[in-house]
Amino acid sequence: MSEKNQATENDNRVNVKHGAPAHSRIANREGQRNSSIELLRIIAMFMILMHHFVVHNGYDELNLPLGPERIFFQLVMAGGGKVGVVIFFSISAWFFLDREQTIKSNLKRVWIMERELLFWSLALMMFYLVFDRADLGPKLMVRSLVPLSTGIWWYATAYAIFLMLLPFLSKGLKVLSREYHLALAATVLVIWGLTSFIPGMIGINDGFFGFIYLFILISAYKWYMEPFTTRQVWLMIGTGLGFFLLYTCASITLSLLGYDMGIYITGDWKLPVIMVGFGMFLLFDRVTFHNRTINRIAQSAFAVYLITDYAASRKLFWVKLFNLQDLYQQPFAILQILGILLTIYAICILIDFARQALFAFTIDRRHGHWFDLLWKRSISFKGLSLFGVGEAG
Repeated sequence: MSEKNQATENDNRVNVKHGAPAHSRIANREGQRNSSIELLRIIAMFMILMHHFVVHNGYDELNLPLGPERIFFQLVMAGGGKVGVVIFFSISAWFFLDREQTIKSNLKRVWIMERELLFWSLALMMFYLVFDRADLGPKLMVRSLVPLSTGIWWYATAYAIFLMLLPFLSKGLKVLSREYHLALAATVLVIWGLTSFIPGMIGINDGFFGFIYLFILISAYKWYMEPFTTRQVWLMIGTGLGFFLLYTCASITLSLLGYDMGIYITGDWKLPVIMVGFGMFLLFDRVTFHNRTINRIAQSAFAVYLITDYAASRKLFWVKLFNLQDLYQQPFAILQILGILLTIYAICILIDFARQALFAFTIDRRHGHWFDLLWKRSISFKGLSLFGVGEAG
């Protein structure tokens, strides 16, 4: 079979498995986004915010006395953030698989994302330069001038690298036969999935490779596997949560023996984390409704991450203002903390609404215009046309 025919056959298989159902798309023909998925995006970002409160806090949760509050901080808040990352990326990856990926379209995505990153890095730098200079070192100021390249926000940098390589990755996976693609998925599951249950084994510490790992699994499921039933999805989520509880019991036992450590299985890209995160996505993807308010808030969810995970913001929020040592002994401490995080979330959303309004009257009036001009000048490199870079993105 020729490579062209094989790729065509693979594309047909993609449409048979998951391409046709209306619920598999983030927007309908009128461009209206599925608010179920957008609601999940909002929830995922709140889970990430809870994670940051714990892991970047000026007071280590392991110093807390063993009890329900500490377990909640470790399992639900710290562990839930890793699930949130899986959900957030799964939303993007799932819908990337619905269309052909070109070099131009993905570089344009990076370009547009970089504008938002640069805005927030410069705005936050100026804010802390005026109001909290102690938390703004010279190194952070320099990094703020080129936020994507210097990795101020790890997710944004890893995601940009993923986008730049996505056309090649997607094309390469499509060329593989069903047998080899599923074999590849099984292989990475053994290498990074099964071994993730055992401390000290090989793992994924880099966000970019985590994205590649997850994309291989999601594409194999969407292109070649029969859709899971709702019962199977709940079973997958329940199994993942079962492992969370099992390792939580192990952590409690070790703490009673004098060995205080976190809940191992809730770490980066562990298999139960993926099972719960992707399972939640599949559940929300089965529901379709449209709500303009939810969709509007979801557009600013990423800004919550950018504002609160800026290095100086971490110190201000989680070390100075909302230190766990000062909060955990308060009445209804967990409810107070969740209320604080919801307030921070809402304020960040409102601030980003202002940013969006500013962009609408300035650089977004001709959306992507400067990128298109630069692209036309660079398209003279004819070798890139092999990958369809001249197509409209």
